[in-house]
Amino acid sequence: MLEIWSGCAFDIFVTENSSLMLVSHRNKFIYTKTFKTAGTSVESYFEPYCMAQGEWASSHFRDEYISPSGIIGYRGPEPPAHTVWWNHMPAAKIKQLLGDNVWSSYLKFCVIRNPYDKAVSAYYFWKYQNNIPQIANRRESEDFENWLHQHGAQTDTDKFVIDNAICMDYIVRYDSLHDDLQELCRRLNIPWEPDRLPSFKSGIRPKEISLDALYSERSRRIVEATYAFEISQFSYQFPQEH
Repeated sequence: MLEIWSGCAFDIFVTENSSLMLVSHRNKFIYTKTFKTAGTSVESYFEPYCMAQGEWASSHFRDEYISPSGIIGYRGPEPPAHTVWWNHMPAAKIKQLLGDNVWSSYLKFCVIRNPYDKAVSAYYFWKYQNNIPQIANRRESEDFENWLHQHGAQTDTDKFVIDNAICMDYIVRYDSLHDDLQELCRRLNIPWEPDRLPSFKSGIRPKEISLDALYSERSRRIVEATYAFEISQFSYQFPQEH
């Protein structure tokens, strides 16, 4: 039965081609990486259980790793041509490579995030990548709307959906990340050590930016159309700011 955990928000950003997916044969889990959901931090926390005991060392970037203990997808700039386990692999591809027996017997999880918040995070990451400075709130709202219209919000339902159905066993919510990861660790019989959860490239999104001020009616319509599946399946609403 699918369980949705409610999950603690902080912005974590990685390079555009940072990857991941994880497979642990030791602890029998599969992690698929969604966009703008603290993915690299979550990945790094669970990586040690995909390697032989004592082999793991922390690294923001990582080569593709395959062993009897597990699999770690390539994490870094453009992967080499021979890479099998690659950036943000769709769930269907992971299932195909692992086979039905492993896929059905391992605990599969990912992290989801409120689409209205996720789109804003993606927008500021795009500005960061392109060295575009922050501007006045009114103009920022216009630029955000134009960015959504021209570039489109990034969708990743293929990381947790196969044949129009959610294929994860557990879904962690970004907005209560620590609590949900603690529960996940309990279910996997893995120690929960919150101090070991790293933060990569945090703080790109300006804290003073209000979602109410940033979103126009058109911006909201674009996000709602793009993320209609997530909004419907997980009952997301426009965040209420205090």
